[in-house]
Amino acid sequence: MSGEARETRETRTVFDEFFASADVGEDEFVTLDLGADSLTLPFMVEPVFLIPMSYLHDLGVGSAMSFDLVFAAAWEAVDPLGRYGPTPAFGAQVLAALGGNPQRADADSRRHLRLALTALGTFRGKGLRRHEGRAYLELGRALERCRRNADALSAYERGRALLEEEGDRHGLRAAHARLALVMGSIGLYEQSLLHAEAGQRIGRGLAPAASAGRPALGHAHITATLHFRRVRALMRIGFLDEAESALDDWHRDPDGGTDRYELLATTGELRLLQERNAEAVEALVGAVDARFADAGTASLPVRTHYLENSVELFGKATGAALHIGRPDLAAGLLAAMTGRRPRRPEGPAPAALRPLDEEIRALALRATRAAVAGDAGMLTVHDDRARILLEARDALLHGMRGGGERTPLTVADLTRAIPRAVGPGELALAYARSSENELVVLAVAAGTVVSRKAELPADQLEKLVAPAIEECLRRTEPVAVHRLGQALLAPVADLLADASRVFVTAQGPLADFPFHAAPFRGRPLVHHAEVRSLPSLGLLAPAGAVARSARPRRPEAPRALFAAVEHPSYELLPPLAMLRTEAEAVRTAFPAAGVLHDERATAAAVLEAVESCDVLHLAGHAAFAAEHPNMARILLADRPLFAFEVATAGAAPRLVNLSGCRAGAERRHLGGEGEGLAASFLAAGTEIVVAPPWPVRDDAALAFNSVLYGELARPGREVGAAVRSAQLALVADPRFAHPGLWGAFTVLGGL
Repeated sequence: MSGEARETRETRTVFDEFFASADVGEDEFVTLDLGADSLTLPFMVEPVFLIPMSYLHDLGVGSAMSFDLVFAAAWEAVDPLGRYGPTPAFGAQVLAALGGNPQRADADSRRHLRLALTALGTFRGKGLRRHEGRAYLELGRALERCRRNADALSAYERGRALLEEEGDRHGLRAAHARLALVMGSIGLYEQSLLHAEAGQRIGRGLAPAASAGRPALGHAHITATLHFRRVRALMRIGFLDEAESALDDWHRDPDGGTDRYELLATTGELRLLQERNAEAVEALVGAVDARFADAGTASLPVRTHYLENSVELFGKATGAALHIGRPDLAAGLLAAMTGRRPRRPEGPAPAALRPLDEEIRALALRATRAAVAGDAGMLTVHDDRARILLEARDALLHGMRGGGERTPLTVADLTRAIPRAVGPGELALAYARSSENELVVLAVAAGTVVSRKAELPADQLEKLVAPAIEECLRRTEPVAVHRLGQALLAPVADLLADASRVFVTAQGPLADFPFHAAPFRGRPLVHHAEVRSLPSLGLLAPAGAVARSARPRRPEAPRALFAAVEHPSYELLPPLAMLRTEAEAVRTAFPAAGVLHDERATAAAVLEAVESCDVLHLAGHAAFAAEHPNMARILLADRPLFAFEVATAGAAPRLVNLSGCRAGAERRHLGGEGEGLAASFLAAGTEIVVAPPWPVRDDAALAFNSVLYGELARPGREVGAAVRSAQLALVADPRFAHPGLWGAFTVLGGL
């Protein structure tokens, strides 16, 4: 919005005062006006906030600004706006950024608390009591995240009193909703009920300002929250008939909004208490579909936020499905947890993406400086920036596809698709923890799904993962590896007997266990079958492959490339003397293979090769830290190649072999989506990534790669079978028989 337009606004805002008093560059910010209805959102204290001009430049001309992107832009303006001091405009911006990005705010509870306190301080003594009251609501939410419920209650009560004095009924109703929520979370269900009903009384006196004939977003959200807290409180007290009546009120309320997730989830929970299990399953499945209908277009933080706040829902739905004898439905529910990124178009990148891609390249240079300096703090800052750029890029691509090009798969679709996707001789295993601390294995084979339970409790099995990994790292007697592996495979031993390829997906600590090294019939499982680690059952469904853009398979010999740097000049690291020998192994198998060695292995050259070759062997020193997974990198000649760069590739090789210590490490989110170097190749479309989750010995890597590429050179040899042959060759060699050596070569990927 121009300065002239700001002057003509009927109601001046704290941002008008900011521009009038601060020496702000004309091209630094643009004002976004969301209209009067935005004040129904409790975190909005003005109908406007600022967006950095640089952010709009990154998005490109003509890009669609979704709700997520709008408030991501608000977050981007916080730091530059803060340079002008703690003004009321800064406080208003902070509240919009925190409330509009709950997943970002929750990621760092201390920063959330600090920003909420700062925002509150900017309003005090300025006559902005409505702003101050709403700031207390955000402070209460931050205190809840810090598990300081007593302080949160005090903040909410203070906010409620200020908002009541000011006659801010939308804000007051939100305060009652927050009080009802925190009262319920600490077991004070009667008080929770009282606040929910008080908020509903206020709501009945509000005329819901609407656009396009629908209630404003904030009004509808608070309406649904109050209904939810009222029904939940009545259920907890044990008044099931009253809860049924309250649920009917919710169904009839025209102001409840179009998002039916909480309504269906609450209906399912009540039906479980009423022991109407079939109806409960139907409602809970509907809630899952409602919550994740837009999973393919939402950003990773939003998907993660939804998943983290839906663990209880998925647990109840999966448990109810198993209770009524529907393991196939339970498998569909687990698959629905998968986050799916928008499909990338084939061919050259659209012109609209160029500003974003230029910023990604510029970020790579800044991240290089931070990596070389060992500045972990700046790497974390750059990681957040990388995630924002990836989100903006995905949103822009989705907009180019016209938004609704593909109807997302429902749980019912996934339930039907997954058994059909597992072919003859294949077995898919999904390990999940039940609410009763049982480890449940859902096994998919021969068009059916069965459910089995491990003999030991889930927590006992999960505690064995850390010592098993330690045995692999130290190459000590693999006692925990064998004990845990036997316990995990025993429930499905009869199904494994007929399997030649096994897909395994697991959540939590079990996701780190090398299933291919688990003992089966006295030998590692890889002796019996090819084993692939699968992030989620969702990748078995047809839509799981929609995001993949790897080039089609060709009958001729695959185009191979070897890229490696023995000793990057910008880091003081020991040279990797075995890399030249690894290059010879690739060239022996593929005489026409390209080789980028040392000074030729630049980041630009490797990125170009990623989009043109079928097999990529990428070797060198690698680095990973869970605090900034998008900064995972492999060190090339001129600079590191970062995970966030790989994720933007227009196409990807069928096979990527990452020969670098911990190159397979990732930060895995609920649902299976990961962030890291290997995960980025999978996101770009690679079919199989071979990558070690822990450091690899040079001689073991050489032996593995020599066999692998010899196998791949054989006409018609499948990638998965070639990798398995290389694993078996190491198992048979006494020098590498310990699972800590051969077991590091983990296969990641889907069909």
